[in-house]
Amino acid sequence: MLLFILIVVPLIGAIWFYNLAVFMEKLKNGKNPHNQKVLGATLTFILLAAIMFSLLELNRY
Repeated sequence: MLLFILIVVPLIGAIWFYNLAVFMEKLKNGKNPHNQKVLGATLTFILLAAIMFSLLELNRY
């Protein structure tokens, strides 16, 4: 569980931030950002689920 909190959650957050940067760059250049929108929605769901799971596991102890 500790590995999940220390590795997986920050890794998902970093990927989410990278996707946000690519999304903003595509908007600035006038390109189609559809893939980044879908990926961002999916990553947001995964990140929030991972954080909620971590909080539930920490609450158990």
